[in-house]
Amino acid sequence: MNILITGATGFLGKQLTLKLLSEGHSVYALARNKRKGEKLKQEVPPHSQRNLTIIEGNLSERHAGISNEQLQLLQGEIDTVYHSAAYLSFDDEERDKTFRINVEGTQHMIELAEEIQAPNFFYVSTAYTLGTKLHATETLHSKNQSFVNAYEESKCHAEHLVLRYKNTFHIKIFRPSIIIGDSKTGEADTNFALYGIIRGLEILKKRIARNKELQHRTYKFLCTGDTSQNFVPVDYVVDVLTTALKTDDTNTIYHITNPNPPTNRLLFEMVKEKLDFPNIEMVPSDYDGVLTKEEQMFNAPLSVFRPYWSKNISFDDKNTQKLLRKNGLDHLHMDKAMVERILYGNRDKVEV
Repeated sequence: MNILITGATGFLGKQLTLKLLSEGHSVYALARNKRKGEKLKQEVPPHSQRNLTIIEGNLSERHAGISNEQLQLLQGEIDTVYHSAAYLSFDDEERDKTFRINVEGTQHMIELAEEIQAPNFFYVSTAYTLGTKLHATETLHSKNQSFVNAYEESKCHAEHLVLRYKNTFHIKIFRPSIIIGDSKTGEADTNFALYGIIRGLEILKKRIARNKELQHRTYKFLCTGDTSQNFVPVDYVVDVLTTALKTDDTNTIYHITNPNPPTNRLLFEMVKEKLDFPNIEMVPSDYDGVLTKEEQMFNAPLSVFRPYWSKNISFDDKNTQKLLRKNGLDHLHMDKAMVERILYGNRDKVEV
């Protein structure tokens, strides 16, 4: 197949690109500039590079900013569009930019897909379009509800937009939860969420090591221990995305989520042990006591994640299970050994 991918230079998009190329598909990767495109190409094995074409473009522009020459190149050639590019920000001050890229950008990609007559449009959303509810079904959620942040809201609006074109394309919507490293290698080209916390702990430990007066204190990490984070390995997400090419299902939503997510406490204890950082303790997210200067510096950047740390969310993934069974693939089973591989891969020691 000939496949057009947005977000191909990002964490998930790169792994999706590599998997599709390894399966013999031809990939047209939308990149914002030549530098990003060349960097992606360098990650591709030499024997597959001939099947990768870099298309320069910008989601904020009509037809995603693709030149007329490249538009003609794609005309009638693309079987499936994977739209995975998005602006991931939880900052309310960036609400306008978030909607412009995630909603208007999706509209531009839909118009491009129409123009080049691509029959399939696959949209990569997020599992967190459910707003403040605690259980999500594989159906559209209302746009008229409360959301934790503008990112969630924008993705919900984009889902509604995409499904308005169900008579134009074969639509599939994928909702991954929190994507982390490869389940086998631990490889993770991202500093978001879990990896930002680990990095923050590394920096805190390094700062404390420089001052003897600070070394014997205990430091608070504001995160509720008995709730769970719905982490999914990037290779599992990619397996679901690529397997969907082999089915005729249409206008379907797939949750790519973890049926047994690890608790915050388990993750915290594993990270704490690996970092050899015993003088850090977890306290509930709603802790209202006094924090030291060091604790404030560590916890402040993480405050945007606290709404997710204070509740357990469940996801129905019957459509995904059916898809996997139909193609002989296993449902995700994340045990402690897998979590450890993902957290640190082959790193025997975390340097601080």
